[in-house]
Amino acid sequence: MEFITNFDHSLASQNLNFAPPTWLDHLLRNATYLGDSRLMVILIPLLGIYLQRFKGWRTALIFVLGASSACLSCEGVKHLVNRPRPDISQMRLEGIKVPTSPSFPSGHTFSASALYPGIALIMVRFSSSLPLKIALPLFGTVLALLVGYTRLYLGVHFFSDVVAGLIGGLAFALAMAFLIPKPVSPTPDTKIAEPSSLLT
Repeated sequence: MEFITNFDHSLASQNLNFAPPTWLDHLLRNATYLGDSRLMVILIPLLGIYLQRFKGWRTALIFVLGASSACLSCEGVKHLVNRPRPDISQMRLEGIKVPTSPSFPSGHTFSASALYPGIALIMVRFSSSLPLKIALPLFGTVLALLVGYTRLYLGVHFFSDVVAGLIGGLAFALAMAFLIPKPVSPTPDTKIAEPSSLLT
């Protein structure tokens, strides 16, 4: 634990040495909102409605309960561990509020890792397209990693906070995908036979 703590603080102290181009700074500052709790409150019900309409009630319920449980579980762990945030002098505070919640794990990363890979894995359960089966989970994971990096870049979390958020969120995403029943492909025995012609 001491090694992890020392590594976290060493990385946090070096964070401000990285000076990206202005466009990249704006990109990272805006990308962090992909894991914001206010966005989760909007996206989870909307995606749940979509799943209910096109994939059924069971799929929608598993997703909504799973994604919501991920967000709530993260908050519970945060207050249980109650780890302080990095020092305010190590944060890039331009345009953002000083976070007041505990640091471990990263809530933005946890939520993004559950939501984006989670919905991607659910969707590929209903797809037979190999490119789609690869592209959707990859895209969802990239979004989660991006959110995690923005939390490090802004200096509002330690490295281990972000790693824990990734692991926790992905665990929920995999659990949701596992619970979704895979559609049964029709077999020759279950296909409706074509009516034979009455003409001889």
